[in-house]
Amino acid sequence: MANYRYWLGIVSSFLLFSLVFLSQKSVTVNHSAVEHQSEIGLLLFVIPGLIASYLSIKKHILCPLLGALIALPLCLIIRYIGLLPGYSLWQELAYAVSAVFWCVLGAMLYLFIRMISQTLEQLRQRKRQ
Repeated sequence: MANYRYWLGIVSSFLLFSLVFLSQKSVTVNHSAVEHQSEIGLLLFVIPGLIASYLSIKKHILCPLLGALIALPLCLIIRYIGLLPGYSLWQELAYAVSAVFWCVLGAMLYLFIRMISQTLEQLRQRKRQ
């Protein structure tokens, strides 16, 4: 059962990361090159990290990281070959690496929230006794 949850975390991270990456990059093709827009859409990569970390049973950071790293070459190939490339390969690679960072940060955020909730639950139990 633990092996199933391990792969579930990786696959969910892979699918969600790919979905967010391709949706974000297909939207930014419409922006002109003269406008320098901030990439607030990178914050959406926290969601695949949160979900994959929740779904994996033990390796809460490794599963989202592996899923994102497996999805990264596929997303770059689809983006660079399949769609019209809007930016250079180096800019796309920098965006992709920062997306992996935000995905892992989402996994860490899940662990932080879980730790805080467990600590609060222990404090409530001590007050009841």
